[in-house]
Amino acid sequence: MPFSFFEIYTFVGVVALLVMLPGPNTLLVVQSAGVKGRTAGLFTVLGIMTAVYFNALLSSLGLTLIIAQSARLYGILKLLGAAYIVWLGLMSLIDAYRSHGLKEGPGLQNNAGRARASASSNLSSYSKGLLTGILNPKSALFFFAFFPQFMHHGQSILLQSIILTVCYSMVSLTWYGSLVMFVGTLRRFLMHPVTQSCLKTVTGLLLLGTGLKIAFQRS
Repeated sequence: MPFSFFEIYTFVGVVALLVMLPGPNTLLVVQSAGVKGRTAGLFTVLGIMTAVYFNALLSSLGLTLIIAQSARLYGILKLLGAAYIVWLGLMSLIDAYRSHGLKEGPGLQNNAGRARASASSNLSSYSKGLLTGILNPKSALFFFAFFPQFMHHGQSILLQSIILTVCYSMVSLTWYGSLVMFVGTLRRFLMHPVTQSCLKTVTGLLLLGTGLKIAFQRS
């Protein structure tokens, strides 16, 4: 084992603090679980987990170093990520406006139609979690800048990277999964059309604000 218990404990503690900070991922998970249900929320978490391993792979291939050294490339990725988050916020606000005052009609769709809608919703939730993680250059740079602080020279870099990445992903899964379960317990209340509209509006505004903040903040 390349790491001591204390080193793993310290790493997990630092990662937990970073993951629990409110950000685009947290907003997406809460919105997905609150509006579409636990299954959609878990698919969003799965997308976030995929992005974690993707960014870890970029770091191991040295591509993160290229991003870090190229201000233009970093700026482009940052603006793409910000634009995507702004787009998610706008779509949420538009959806809230369209659904305002509408009542659900559960009997209008047959089982096959509901199954197709559910599959499409889950894929959309997964894609949102994945793209939000991939289009955030700070996530990729985190692995490049943070992981080496815990690695030991003379030992397998690959093995150490895998262990740290798995620890990071497990912390993320635990936190975001807990959010999904918590929001799921409020599902009956959240299913009310007025509550749904309010949730979409609030999370949409927060996503919009977060995207604009990322776009205009200095690197």
